[in-house]
Amino acid sequence: MSMRFLEKLLTFTFDIVAFNLALAASFWFRYKSGLFPETYDPSISFLSLLFPIAPMLLISGGWFLLFFLSGLYREWYKESRLDEFFVVTRTVLIGIALVFLITSADQIVAFFKSGDPGPLFTRTKFGVLATYGLCMLFFATTNRFAMHTTMASLFKRGLGVNRLLIIGANESAEKLVREMSHYPEMGNRVIGFIDDDGRKKATTCADLPVFGTYSDLPAIAKKEHVAGIIISHVSTSANEIMRVIEYTGDLSITIYMLPGLLDVISGHFKTHQIYGVPLMILLQDHMSPWKAQIKRSIDIVAALLVLSLGAPLWLFLAWLVRKTSPGPAFYKQERAGKFGRPFMLYKYRSMYVDAEKRSGPQWATRHDPRITPVGRFLRKTRLDEFPQFINVVRGEMSLVGPRPERPFFIEQLKKEIPWYVRRLKMKPGITGWAQVKHKYDESIEDVKQKVMYDLYYFENMSLILDLKIMLRTVLVVFTGKGAN
Repeated sequence: MSMRFLEKLLTFTFDIVAFNLALAASFWFRYKSGLFPETYDPSISFLSLLFPIAPMLLISGGWFLLFFLSGLYREWYKESRLDEFFVVTRTVLIGIALVFLITSADQIVAFFKSGDPGPLFTRTKFGVLATYGLCMLFFATTNRFAMHTTMASLFKRGLGVNRLLIIGANESAEKLVREMSHYPEMGNRVIGFIDDDGRKKATTCADLPVFGTYSDLPAIAKKEHVAGIIISHVSTSANEIMRVIEYTGDLSITIYMLPGLLDVISGHFKTHQIYGVPLMILLQDHMSPWKAQIKRSIDIVAALLVLSLGAPLWLFLAWLVRKTSPGPAFYKQERAGKFGRPFMLYKYRSMYVDAEKRSGPQWATRHDPRITPVGRFLRKTRLDEFPQFINVVRGEMSLVGPRPERPFFIEQLKKEIPWYVRRLKMKPGITGWAQVKHKYDESIEDVKQKVMYDLYYFENMSLILDLKIMLRTVLVVFTGKGAN
């Protein structure tokens, strides 16, 4: 279990406790403490504070969903405590406003019907909601500050830190190591260097080893459990960056760079840190973690609905495939997922059995004789892709993203198409911007065009864009405006 996962698990657990403590504390303050005479009730016993399980679960679930949507379960240890406090405050205010709307629903309806809201917002109701809001704010922020203080203490002791490599064993790299050593609470620790000068291999820099050259990066990153790489020199050329990406494109690691003046002026570098070493993330995800979590939740719910509600149609299509050509109804094939991780992709079989036995791996062509008549219809309407909802449920794919490619072709595409590895930073999808804008791949030129669309999606990734792509995909399915 990683330290980051442990932090999120503990934050969630303590949040559940905080939600219920806030409810119990506000109830006690208003009705039992005697601090508020207008609501004090001496007949209320301590047992009254033990709320029924169902309301507690409902309230906790509501606050958890609101905190989740506000991004309060992302990695806040990297950011300012003040920023986090402002987000918690904003979220609590929204939550209290929702509680008011829910509890005052009858009066609001009466107001619109007769113009008389009745006791819509009495002094007592305001006091109760204000007390509840203050208790929520206190327990939620106390929980988070205590958690981050604990995490910072563990980081200072070297527990759960990100292990980093620095590209370039030089004077600027030594300076960077010294600066980073002043902020151990950020959870980063440099373990060594990579330098393209082979003569430096097995030497030291800033009392840390030089592990090897760029070509050694994949092996070293796996052996040393590296979480990130820092390119230390600001004047790094595009060719050098491309070489680093080429060796690390299919690894699940973060690439950092020191920002230059041009990055700051052009607006490509933004930071919320008020301490620590400012680093710019190369190929940074443009969808924030909390939005990515929402995207994953939508994936799971939509996939389960499609698989369950569409079961009769999927069974009919399976029967139709088997009835019209000998062989199984489904076809599975190894594809490369996020960071190049292999997985088995499922589709309705649209080609004759053993179609590639003689020809070997190749792209389908417009009038490909290997495609069955039913398969041609399935491909044109994208219905052959529906078994991939199983891949979505398993977390190997998303509803929207670049199409997963076969490892055989990826090795060729890396050489043919610059920045192709950037495509591997995204989880593949059933549909995507390239799929609704372009036809099936028939040549390397088609792939190059689709990569352009995929990179556009990467740069503009959002939940709204996902919705637009899914709507366009539905039109393709119903109109048949797909590949031939």
